[in-house]
Amino acid sequence: MAETFTFLPKRTRGIVTHVIIILILMAGCGVLVWQAFQQSGGILLVVDLLGAVVLFGLLPFVGYRGYSLINGIYSLKRDGLRIRWGLRAEDIPLSEVTWVRPATDLEVPLKLPAFSISGALIGYVDHPDLGQLEFIASDARNLVIVATVDHYFVLSPERKDEFVQRFQRALEMGTLTPMEAYSAIPAAFLRQVVLDKYGRALIPAGFGLTISLLVIVGLSISSRATVSLGYDPNGILLPPVAANQLLLLPVLGVLLYIAG
Repeated sequence: MAETFTFLPKRTRGIVTHVIIILILMAGCGVLVWQAFQQSGGILLVVDLLGAVVLFGLLPFVGYRGYSLINGIYSLKRDGLRIRWGLRAEDIPLSEVTWVRPATDLEVPLKLPAFSISGALIGYVDHPDLGQLEFIASDARNLVIVATVDHYFVLSPERKDEFVQRFQRALEMGTLTPMEAYSAIPAAFLRQVVLDKYGRALIPAGFGLTISLLVIVGLSISSRATVSLGYDPNGILLPPVAANQLLLLPVLGVLLYIAG
């Protein structure tokens, strides 16, 4: 069986960064929700709730990036390279690799993808000499470029020099049984949703209606202190409750919509 060399991305700084961001988002969301329920209604209530929705919506994005970093791994074998980064997966047969070198060898330095933070250098950038490159990396100081027949990958193994040396040795030795090529891209699902005419219309419409309900309720309760939530089985009007309790339904609707 071919020996496997495992290389991990640098994680410590990235994990700390993601934990801090998640705590800030959670604290900000909690403060805005608390402030919202101190209001009797009106525009300030709506602004607080919308701010909480935005912060809550960022949590899954940051959480997934942190999860991907923790589970990120580069596995080098005689027959190819296996990359795992969250839901992103790539198996590259050795026969498809043309060269491997540190990013510092480039005459024109690499630009980092948009929204890059420590521990999450993910996305695509264009380079004047190489064209489009895909980042699956965590640390800008340890970047290595793996060039294939039709793709460029930018990785960040913790032991960068050893990774390059072992890869070069594998390329020199070659292989008679390269691994089967495989690629799984989470963004592909989103592209399919965007291309579907019903999904493209229903998802924004549903979110827009839920936000509209939140705004309408937030503005309408400013004119009343209490409200009845309906009738009991005998047809008698239920005792009135604080009007801001009406916000529970739209708030839960927005949070569940984001979580789903």
